[in-house]
Amino acid sequence: MATEVTTLNLTNIVDRESLWAELDTGPEQVKLQDSFVPSKSESEDTEEEEEEENRADDEAESEHTESADTSGAQVSTESSGSGSALYGSIEEGRLVNGLRRAESERTQASDSLSSEDEEDLELETMARSRLLKQEREKREAIDSLFLHVLLYPVAGGWRHLLQGLSLLDSLLRSSAECPLVDALSSNSLDTSAAAHLNLVSNLLHRHQQAQDGKGFYGCLLSPSSSPSLPPSILIELLVSLCLRFLRSHYPSYLSLGPLDLQGNREVQVRSVEVLTRIVNQLGCVARGHEGNGAGAEPIRRVLSRCQVQQYALLTLSASMYVSQRGMDKVASRNVELLVEQGGLSEESLVNLGSGGGQEQYPLQMELLKLLEALIVLEHHVGLGAAIPSGGLGGASSQPVESRESPAASSPLAREWQTAVLFQQSIKSAQYVQSHPITAQGMFVSAAAMALQPQYGYAMHPHWVSLLCSTLPYLGRSLGIIVAPLIGQICRNLDELVKLYEHDGGKTNQSLSGRRENIAPDYPLTLLEGLTTITHYCLLDNKRSLVACEPSDIRNARNAVIEALPEMLTSMVLLWGVVRREEFHRRASDSGQNSRQTSTSVYFKSTKILRHRILEFLVPLTGQYGIQMMASLGVVWSSRKSRRRHKNMVLPVASEARLAIVDLVKSLNTLQTDTILQLIKEVVKKPHQIKGEQKSALVDIPMLQFSYAYIQTISAQVLHENIAPLLSLLRESVQLNLAPPGHFLLLGILNDFVNRLPNLDNKKDTRDLQEVTQRILEAVGGIAGSSLEQTSWLSRSLEVKVQPQVCPEADEPDDADAEELAQASTMVSSSAPSIYSVQALALLAEMLASLLDMVYRSDEKEKAVPLISRLMYFVFPYLKNHSAYNMPSFDAGAQLLSNLSGYAYTKRAWKKEVFELFMDPLFFTMDASCAPSWKSIIDHLLTHEKTMFKDLMSLQSGSLKLFGNVDQKPMLLKRQAFAMFSGELDQYHPYLPLIQERLTEALRTNPSPAVSAQMFLMFRVLLLRISSQHLTSLWPIMVTELIRIFARLEKSLQPDKEVSKLAKVVRGAIERNGPVNFSQAELDMYLSACKFLDTSLTFPPEQIPVFQMYRWAFVPEVDVNRFNGPEMSLMEAEQECIPHVVKVLEGIQQRYGTLNGLSEESSTERLEFPLLTQCSLRSITQLLPFLRTLCCSFQVPPPNGHLMQHYPIADYPATNPRAVLRKLEHIIEKEFLDSTES
Repeated sequence: MATEVTTLNLTNIVDRESLWAELDTGPEQVKLQDSFVPSKSESEDTEEEEEEENRADDEAESEHTESADTSGAQVSTESSGSGSALYGSIEEGRLVNGLRRAESERTQASDSLSSEDEEDLELETMARSRLLKQEREKREAIDSLFLHVLLYPVAGGWRHLLQGLSLLDSLLRSSAECPLVDALSSNSLDTSAAAHLNLVSNLLHRHQQAQDGKGFYGCLLSPSSSPSLPPSILIELLVSLCLRFLRSHYPSYLSLGPLDLQGNREVQVRSVEVLTRIVNQLGCVARGHEGNGAGAEPIRRVLSRCQVQQYALLTLSASMYVSQRGMDKVASRNVELLVEQGGLSEESLVNLGSGGGQEQYPLQMELLKLLEALIVLEHHVGLGAAIPSGGLGGASSQPVESRESPAASSPLAREWQTAVLFQQSIKSAQYVQSHPITAQGMFVSAAAMALQPQYGYAMHPHWVSLLCSTLPYLGRSLGIIVAPLIGQICRNLDELVKLYEHDGGKTNQSLSGRRENIAPDYPLTLLEGLTTITHYCLLDNKRSLVACEPSDIRNARNAVIEALPEMLTSMVLLWGVVRREEFHRRASDSGQNSRQTSTSVYFKSTKILRHRILEFLVPLTGQYGIQMMASLGVVWSSRKSRRRHKNMVLPVASEARLAIVDLVKSLNTLQTDTILQLIKEVVKKPHQIKGEQKSALVDIPMLQFSYAYIQTISAQVLHENIAPLLSLLRESVQLNLAPPGHFLLLGILNDFVNRLPNLDNKKDTRDLQEVTQRILEAVGGIAGSSLEQTSWLSRSLEVKVQPQVCPEADEPDDADAEELAQASTMVSSSAPSIYSVQALALLAEMLASLLDMVYRSDEKEKAVPLISRLMYFVFPYLKNHSAYNMPSFDAGAQLLSNLSGYAYTKRAWKKEVFELFMDPLFFTMDASCAPSWKSIIDHLLTHEKTMFKDLMSLQSGSLKLFGNVDQKPMLLKRQAFAMFSGELDQYHPYLPLIQERLTEALRTNPSPAVSAQMFLMFRVLLLRISSQHLTSLWPIMVTELIRIFARLEKSLQPDKEVSKLAKVVRGAIERNGPVNFSQAELDMYLSACKFLDTSLTFPPEQIPVFQMYRWAFVPEVDVNRFNGPEMSLMEAEQECIPHVVKVLEGIQQRYGTLNGLSEESSTERLEFPLLTQCSLRSITQLLPFLRTLCCSFQVPPPNGHLMQHYPIADYPATNPRAVLRKLEHIIEKEFLDSTES
């Protein structure tokens, strides 16, 4: 840091004669001093003259060592291509020209290499040339930022400059009433007043001469040959001197220490401070002359001649570039590439220091204060109010098309001319004369980029302060500046929230790299700036002292409204941080979760942050409620939701979306009725909110928000807002919403009815019934979108042959679902409907309970016509048993299952359900549909008292529903399923009728298919009738089981042992070969074995009667292990062999040798039930079952050669309840037929 220099601790004496001699002889005869010797006069009469002499003497000594490297004001706005030519005329031109000659040599070497025709390098050369062209264009734009720079030839002197600038700053600070500025503005440099002033004038002329490209020493040129003259008015002289110090840098070829660089930066900062103080006092003078154009003309002349605004903007732009230069490593590599090709940049001539961008921050802070003062001053002096018709002036390098009329007499022509000139100025990358700072492209681009991270977080509060304080003065630039500014503020806030959410993890490089530069109150500062900007543009500012054009405010308002979604996104993210912090604080206070406190310093003060967020939003709700709600819809769409639960169509709000709901509830100006009214307006006329990629309707997101919002309010608040809610539903259902919108309306209605089941007001009840009917009909229409008419004039419907989307199988994300919702109106009639299954699933979940609560006990009949209209779209799905229709079939079955539970609805479905029950394809369905159909059939038989009796009394010969197939087994299967659908002992009173039907079936020599279904009915009876009621049926069941086993045994006997009667049995074809059983016989034998398996699976205490018959089927004692006279058989007695053993031996004799059946040994323990397969391909598949039965019941265990090492099943079962549930599942599965077949 430089040593602090005061104005009173040095006394310096200058020998003017020696100075004159030095100027006349030239630099080769004088040894340049490293340190400057500023002069201090002691003989002036007035304070103004004393200060001017001191100021000018300091300037003389500093300019003694200063060499201009550009032509100053005259070339600062020219194209960067002229910069190199100007360098050839300055004193240090030999060095620059030498460097340019080196460039030429390198270029020639490069050309000689590229002239070789090597095909493998052609693509690389083209790519390199494109890269060089792009970087050269970038370099030219950067060089234009340094064309105004002046270079010192030697180091030193900054301490004396600081002394003089400090003195001048003290004088300006002490003259609060602006007498010093008034005196300086009205007096000129009088060389006749004092001898030393003549020297000062001579020095000024020499410096101007050197700055114009001539020599500093030697004879002074005549005024006629000099292109410009130094200012004579004292105020202009001071301003121009401060600007020279601001523009002055050390060249890169000087060897400097860090103290010299830091000293020069302090000189620049101090010179800007003095300039700011001068401009502020000129502003006070201009306000005093406001309305008097002649009074403001001297100030305009000072600004124009000294080009204060131009140099301030150029210096700020260059400083901003330097501060972010170190962040872009790719750019630095490309610069090296340009230098390698021989390029030399203006930037490379200036020593900008090797430190980071933070060295530039003090200068930028002061420059922003200067710009603020200049903007206000320009407004008071009327700069830019009347743009000349000649165009942009000579300072601009861009030509202006003079399309306007010369006179521009009409107001419209003048307005058009002003707009054209403004557009040309705002798009220019260089300073444009006669336009205010706020209309300069340099200022607008700097303001748009200033809040980007690479320009330093420490500078952001100062930029926000500048732009907020100058909002009334921005004029036409207001909308152009605030749009990118708001966007960048929101992005910076979002980055902070991401850093908070992922603290301790891998954060964004742009933020984590500069994290130490961010002040703790940074988010609050940005929020305050965002609030000021937004409220100024959107709300009426009657208290503003500066009048603004209505068109400018209107354009800015439109720009801010377009940015509302981005601002609300940031507010929601910050609100989520507030919610989490408050939750953690409450958890910490209660001792539950003391470790989850925040580690972010930016969000410690959640109360202040909450207040700032509400301070931003609350004033906007009154005038811009609809726009805010529409923007919330966009924010809602951008927040990802959890994936929907299985079989659920309506989305479940995530934490991010619940934060939106909580934020809206916290706005005390928005009551529930107001929110519902705003939602209704947005849904009726959804605004096309412009997003990042495309505009999207917000009606569906708005309904999603309302669905989540209504779930969070209390029942009391809901009761107080019945009318607004019904109005929202009534008007929304009439709109052409996408299907998800109608689903959400049904969800809102269902939640409302469930929480307020009884309405006292009859009008509200009628309105509710009307709204319910309309919404259900709309959803019903969506459910029928996969149906089509069978013929042109027919009203009957059938399912389109097309794939269907199942909600739980192919669940899209929220974003995908919303895109599909937007495109739903574009789906043609031939395209597959993705919403019909969802509509059926939603109706299945809500319809039955909703109608039960909407229609009271004395009004139930009113709902039947509505149910009939809805079922008109459901029954076609239930009639189609194809595999592609299974999603709709399942959803329709669930709907009918829930609806049939209410007796008053039976008129709407009774007839159709019985027809479906008698359909030959009734059992062709997925296993997931079976529980629903059990419930449906149970309700059908329960609501109609005689239905079960009628079903059991049906004669198969009278049925015409099954075509030309055997109807008896199909009827038996449906009767068994009817009993299986009921509860335990539900059909006990009908047991005599059941026994009668079974006896009739057995009496007529049943076919194998009938026998198979009878055993299935026996198993159902075991599950649905208590054991004490089944005593009379056991003889029938056991007899039929024995008959089937005996039939199988005879089929397996060798031909010589088969009786004449048994020879007619199919399958006994070969003498001792395998028996070829038909599929019907295999099904019958499997069904008989399953009945035996089920009987053995039951706990013995539940079917004690069967225990008396068990010995006839399974071996319980191995008689071969007992010897003795008491165990011998009497004459004419036959040994009793269980049927299982006989069948096992028969299969082994028939199939063992031919098929090579191996008797695999196993020691595993099995569990009943043993048979779980649904069909047999061969009788040998029963071998494992039969072997296990032969081993499992013998006491002690068998040791014969046939039964050794076979698996044994645990008997009785250790968990009877689990066994019974397994039996239920197996029997339910056996009723079903595969949809694939």
